[in-house]
Amino acid sequence: MLYKFSVAQIALFLVALILMPVPAAAQGGSGELPGSKPAPRPRREVASVITAITLDKSIESRLDPRTSDKIAAGNFFQEYDWKAARANDLYSLKLQTEDPNIVVQVFDKENVEVPLSKDASGNWSVKTNTGGLPADGDYIVRVSGRIGVRKAVPYTLTVARQGLLPAIYNERFQNIILKFRESDPASVDETLTALDELAAEDDYKPSALEFIGIIQLYNKGDFEKAEKAMERAIKANGAAVLRIYHDKQWRGTIKGADGKFNFQEPQTGWLRIRPGRLLIADFGNRTLATLENGKVTEVLKMESGESSLVSVAADGAPTPYIFMPGTKQAAEADIVIRLIQKHVVGGAN
Repeated sequence: MLYKFSVAQIALFLVALILMPVPAAAQGGSGELPGSKPAPRPRREVASVITAITLDKSIESRLDPRTSDKIAAGNFFQEYDWKAARANDLYSLKLQTEDPNIVVQVFDKENVEVPLSKDASGNWSVKTNTGGLPADGDYIVRVSGRIGVRKAVPYTLTVARQGLLPAIYNERFQNIILKFRESDPASVDETLTALDELAAEDDYKPSALEFIGIIQLYNKGDFEKAEKAMERAIKANGAAVLRIYHDKQWRGTIKGADGKFNFQEPQTGWLRIRPGRLLIADFGNRTLATLENGKVTEVLKMESGESSLVSVAADGAPTPYIFMPGTKQAAEADIVIRLIQKHVVGGAN
């Protein structure tokens, strides 16, 4: 007899995945080491012309000694008005220029500079304790640098919102899932609504999308909406999460004396389909197989009585991995096959 594990159990597993211990910070809220004397923050000179920023829209301009403003230290600069920024949001400030001496700065309404850090690809991000801006409100973004008196330096600036801060997102997701009661239809609907709202506010992170796919499939029976959510989760570098039943030795089903088809040594587990990777795990999330892009050679649907099976053959595997989707229905088997063919066999992102 197959053990049926619930969506609520999967929920607890997903919550456990994102409950990561946060190490104690060595710095205080000011960003200074404990006991050290905070350095005075510089005030800024105000630009004569300030252009408005539109999120996710690139601004093409240049530092020009004939038109740009100049600070006392000798650097030229341009400034931009960043309205209604939110402290709980994650932002990226991308500066594209051939001059490595050109930098980005952010100032709050009190003209105090917000600490930033730059990665190798030229993206600047807020470097505070939270990783976010100090407060909701308006900010000034400055592009500045020391340039020659006769040479203008072109650049492209893009301020992009990348969803919520991870800590804010994870807290909201955990609160939603911990209130979920699978046996209560009203709770199922409330959970879906809350997850949809979270995914609408941040579709850069996969957790809400993964769980929407699970609930739509196993609680609502809506295969179309489940597949759409799973596609969005994979696009967000997450996974399509599906529960499966299988034989311990990956054999197909056999017909018993009662006329029903079943596995000889039934096991339960789940499937996680990621960009370029298929993960098969047992009920305790112990990995049974990881099939990378290019290793899967064949994906087939098989019929077993009134149920549908999926067979996945891979290089290096002595036998195909044969399993039954959680709903045992052909529609779910078709979803599994489409997702594997598109994102694992095809290596799509």
